[in-house]
Amino acid sequence: MGHTICHLEIPTTDVKRSGEFYKQLFGWDMDYGWGPDYALFNTGEGVLTGGGFDRKDKITPGNIIIYIQADDINGMLEKAVNLGAKKVKERTEIPNVGWFGIFTDLDGNTIGLFTPKK
Repeated sequence: MGHTICHLEIPTTDVKRSGEFYKQLFGWDMDYGWGPDYALFNTGEGVLTGGGFDRKDKITPGNIIIYIQADDINGMLEKAVNLGAKKVKERTEIPNVGWFGIFTDLDGNTIGLFTPKK
């Protein structure tokens, strides 16, 4: 068995607020049935299709960046900002690979967007 990522957690101080942010931004399905301190999300696509939001009293942003595939990086960055995020990096080309952009979410977590070159 390989060592692929099978789950991820995004720390948050407010599970419902973060869940609704990502639901509005990416259309993820949310499951709030895990109590006030945890919620699951399902992207419905790809190899890694889900993860969770883990409530913390205080967020200390780390250096790990989760990249989410997006066809329209500029549109997603604009939408993220409109929902309260902060744009960190405009859509930028990675020669012969694709493009990426970065924002910080409502809790300061760094999230990357990626479009592969076709």
